[in-house]
Amino acid sequence: MRLGNLEAKRDWGYAKEYVEAMWLMLQQQEPDDYVVGTGSTYTIKDFIEFVSEEAGFNLMNYVIIDEKWKRPSEVPLLLADPTKAKNKLSWQAKTTAKELAKIMYQADLSKEITNVK
Repeated sequence: MRLGNLEAKRDWGYAKEYVEAMWLMLQQQEPDDYVVGTGSTYTIKDFIEFVSEEAGFNLMNYVIIDEKWKRPSEVPLLLADPTKAKNKLSWQAKTTAKELAKIMYQADLSKEITNVK
């Protein structure tokens, strides 16, 4: 795998839960702005390690740092503050980054198995 900056920190969230937050926003009487996220941050490397744990082997052995994939204006930290969504919508992320890594790995694995048949 060719990747860029493994130390970039991201707020890894599950899209399915974010759609639920959007639906809750649309149910409000007055339009408003909300930040949707987990409020937790992990590096790209952390996420690779979560997937490695699920896969049963170290994916870092297959990672090549490639300057081509480094963003010219990298944002080192992306972290949401979902307090308003929690307070006004009674919404909060339930899926951790580690659980998300498992969900994504299992989805890709099942797709590969299906394509083999």
